[in-house]
Amino acid sequence: MKTSPSWFAKCLFAALTLCLALPSQAADLLAEVRARLVLTPVTQGEFQQTRQLARIKKPLISTGRFLVVRDAGVIWENLAPIEQTMRLTKNEILQTGDGGTLMRLSTDKEPVVGIINDILFGVLAGEFETLARRFTYDGKVEGDTWRLGFKPRDANLARLIETLSLAGGRDIEQVEIRSAAGDVTRIEFKAQTHANEVSAEIRKRFE
Repeated sequence: MKTSPSWFAKCLFAALTLCLALPSQAADLLAEVRARLVLTPVTQGEFQQTRQLARIKKPLISTGRFLVVRDAGVIWENLAPIEQTMRLTKNEILQTGDGGTLMRLSTDKEPVVGIINDILFGVLAGEFETLARRFTYDGKVEGDTWRLGFKPRDANLARLIETLSLAGGRDIEQVEIRSAAGDVTRIEFKAQTHANEVSAEIRKRFE
């Protein structure tokens, strides 16, 4: 049975159209979710983090406050059960507690810091395009709510993170991170507020 050139061309065109449409549809999903978010220069609120370790039955629960300044970084303040603060900027991760520095990592000396920063800032600031460079993703939008699921593209990253899930409405309200080792971290955000200007006091916290 002979196949006509025109029939083959139509099938090839249909296949190419489908392949080209898939990334566009995925990008449209991120754009649709992002359009629902309140994306102001400053977002802050409270969090409760529940970490379930694979080898420990009792979950580890911590609470605190967070601050996102889109052109500066993120400040994550753990208030209970212990007080520690993590400041995340594009070039550095700084962790402090008990009046001193506990950890300081820079992209100059530790290239992996850039990857960590991309992921954390992508999650906390709603920078989904940044996440999309390192993860495949799917999700759905239902009314005023949405949900996104991410899986690592890179095998090395997959050794650390199995899946990453985000859900919310006008804000990112829930985050779940499942590690390759079987640990699960769930974060719930509440009492979120937004501001269109960065105060001098807030700006000083990133100096």
